[in-house]
Amino acid sequence: MAQKLLIAEPGKVMYEELPLGEPGPGEVRARTVLSGISHGTEMTAFQGISPFVKRTITAERTFRDKGPDDPSFYPFPWAGYDAVGVVDAVGAGVTRYQSGDRVWCQMRHQTAFLFNEAQPDAIPLPDSVPDAEAIMTNLTSVALGAIHDAAIKVGDTVVISGGGTVGQLATELAWLNGAGRVILLEPSAARRAFAEGRSPVLTLDPLAAPPAPAIRAANHGNAPDVVVECSGVVAGLATAIAVAGVAGTVIAAGFYAGSAAALHLDEELMHNRVTIKASMSKWGCPSRFLGWDEGRLLRSVIELLAARRLHLDGYLTATFPFLEAQAAYEAIARAPERYLKVALTY
Repeated sequence: MAQKLLIAEPGKVMYEELPLGEPGPGEVRARTVLSGISHGTEMTAFQGISPFVKRTITAERTFRDKGPDDPSFYPFPWAGYDAVGVVDAVGAGVTRYQSGDRVWCQMRHQTAFLFNEAQPDAIPLPDSVPDAEAIMTNLTSVALGAIHDAAIKVGDTVVISGGGTVGQLATELAWLNGAGRVILLEPSAARRAFAEGRSPVLTLDPLAAPPAPAIRAANHGNAPDVVVECSGVVAGLATAIAVAGVAGTVIAAGFYAGSAAALHLDEELMHNRVTIKASMSKWGCPSRFLGWDEGRLLRSVIELLAARRLHLDGYLTATFPFLEAQAAYEAIARAPERYLKVALTY
C-alpha cells in the first residue's frame, strides 16, 4: 500500500491510500525518495485558477464549458510529474532494472509507484545525476522544447521573458544552442542574480522601465532574433510581444491561466506583425521537428545532465516532508518569487 497526494479543493491537499502490489511481468516497483512540485500546472490547481476547473477539452481539442455530466476537477489526482525513486522489486522479464537502481519517472506525488520498464517517461539514472537535479527533468524538457521551437542560430540574440524555473533553464539551454547574446527579463532581483551567477546573461527588470530600448541598446540597435516567454503570466507575454520588434517571433512556453486583461492585441502584436508560437511538448502535441517526441526530449535532458553539459545545482530552493505538502503549496502561493524549485521528501 502506498500513499498518494491529491489537491482536494482550492487551497487544500489530501491523501489517499493507493493499492500497490507486486510488479507484474515487465513491471518495476520503486519507493519514492524525492518529487518536485510544478509551480505552474500544480499551482493553478491548488489556487483554483486552472482552465480545467470550469472548462473541458473536447475530442477535437477545443475547449467548452463543463456540463452536469462532466467529472469535477476536484479532487485533482494529477499533482506531480517529476519523481526520483529507488527500485525495490522487479517483475518477470525485466532486464533494465534491478533492486537498488535509481530511476526518474513522470509520476505523481506518492510514496511508491509501479511502472513498465519500456515506458518512455521512466529513465534509469546514472550515478552522475543527483536526485535534486533529476527532479528537474520534466521542466527541463519543457524548456528544451521551447528552445527547439525558437530555432536559435549560432550568434542569435535571445530574450528570455521570466526568470522562474523554466526561464532559468531556457537561459542555460539557449547558450548551449549557440546563442551569442542572452537577455533575461525578470522583476525579481534574486532571480536576476541567480542567472548572472551562472552565465554572462544580461538581466533587466521589466517593471523598472520599458525593456525594449535597453534590449536594442545592447544589441547594436536591433530587436532580438527571438523571444522565449516563460513567465506563465499574461503580463509577461505582453512584454514579450512588445520587445519582439517588427516581424519578430515569440515562443510562448508558459501556462497562462486567469484573466488576459494585460494583453492588448491591437498594439504591438498587430502593428509589428509579431508571430506567436505556442510551445507545448506535453498533452500529445507533436514536435515541430521530426523525431523529437516527448520521450526523446526527456532522454536528452538526462543525457545532458549525465555528461555535465547542463548543471542544475542550486535550483532546489526548499524541501518539505511528503506529509507536510500543504505547507509547501502554501509557501509557493505566498511568495512564488522566493522559490525556483520546491520538492517533497519521503
